[in-house]
Amino acid sequence: MVLNVLKLSVAGAGALLVAAWPTLAQAGGSQDVVEASNREDVAPLGMPRVEHREPEYAGMVAQDPVSVDPEVASDELAGEDLALEDLGLSGLAFEAGATTGMAQDLMPLMPGLIAAESVVETVPAPNQVAQVRPSTDGEEWEYVLSPYLFVPFSVRSELTIGGVTRSVSAGLGDLFSLDRIFSGALRFEARQPKYGFFADASHVFVREGQGVTGFPLPPAVAGVIAAQAGVPIPPGTPLDANITGTGRTTTVSLGGYYRVVDQVLGAGTASASNYPRLMVDPYLGARLVALNSSLDFDVAIAGANRTARLSDSTVLFKPMIGTQVGLELSDQWALGLRGDLSGLAIGADDSFAWSLWAGARYRFSPSWALQLGYQYKDSNYRLGQGATRFSIDQTQQGIWTGLDIRL
Repeated sequence: MVLNVLKLSVAGAGALLVAAWPTLAQAGGSQDVVEASNREDVAPLGMPRVEHREPEYAGMVAQDPVSVDPEVASDELAGEDLALEDLGLSGLAFEAGATTGMAQDLMPLMPGLIAAESVVETVPAPNQVAQVRPSTDGEEWEYVLSPYLFVPFSVRSELTIGGVTRSVSAGLGDLFSLDRIFSGALRFEARQPKYGFFADASHVFVREGQGVTGFPLPPAVAGVIAAQAGVPIPPGTPLDANITGTGRTTTVSLGGYYRVVDQVLGAGTASASNYPRLMVDPYLGARLVALNSSLDFDVAIAGANRTARLSDSTVLFKPMIGTQVGLELSDQWALGLRGDLSGLAIGADDSFAWSLWAGARYRFSPSWALQLGYQYKDSNYRLGQGATRFSIDQTQQGIWTGLDIRL
């Protein structure tokens, strides 16, 4: 009989210990856990958040526990061995791994107590709060097409052809004069989270005509005018002329970049999120530049207008190096900065160019974004000397506006 009583005591103590274990575990935690658990809507970091919701059987009321007559129980204990099955504790497990739910199921319910079930939701640990927003899983490519238009604040080109130098300029007032100035670009990118490739093509066209009094005709122009007029015209003869300068520059850039910085600023703080996110991408590549310039002379001589043209063109191939920096502020807004240098052109006595672009992007859908930025660009090219010299010095600044389209 004593052995059976001991079995009964051990069984009851084990059931109570398993049922009370979550409360004991929480009571033994750190002070931070205790303070965090006082809030009803926040669970301690690294601990499960318990959310109570009513099960399908909610509202069922447990029956009153069965009453046992002490005298009858005493007689049974005195008369025969008492088994766990007789008390309804069959199947009770105290082995390692027994769940709290099993112990709770075995606990008697007070009259009127409504059963409920618990749903466990894991709260991320602190080092999981501020993670970089994954753009892909590291295997998929993302493709972006970006068409742009240039709104000029100022474009100035100094053209030298056959020893004759003229300046051509345009500005914001010529925005809708497409016969005087036009500039556009198209950029394509194929990228993954850590690296990518790009192709960028742009075209700048600028034209300006000027009337000049007493312009000394250069030898090449004097010869053409004399042949048309049928009279000899010595080089350097001063004549009134209208001179129209035209410059065309087409640039194609190819390169690749590697992301050296991808950092969420403020990561690890209590208010950490995926933003702001800083990205730095150095890039290398090559640039192909096609230059085409012309000077048109309209001279009145011998009672008629005579025309002549000086023109030259070349194609340059030169290396390029640059860096682009991005700062994502949210899912919609981002800031960008890009700058590059190119030079050491093959087939030129002197060639150097640099550019700087700064702007902002607003994404109004998953596939479409609007970009607006300011660009300053300076380039020069020189080949030959004297009457055979061909050169272009050009500066341009203005607003680039365009779209980013995810394909």
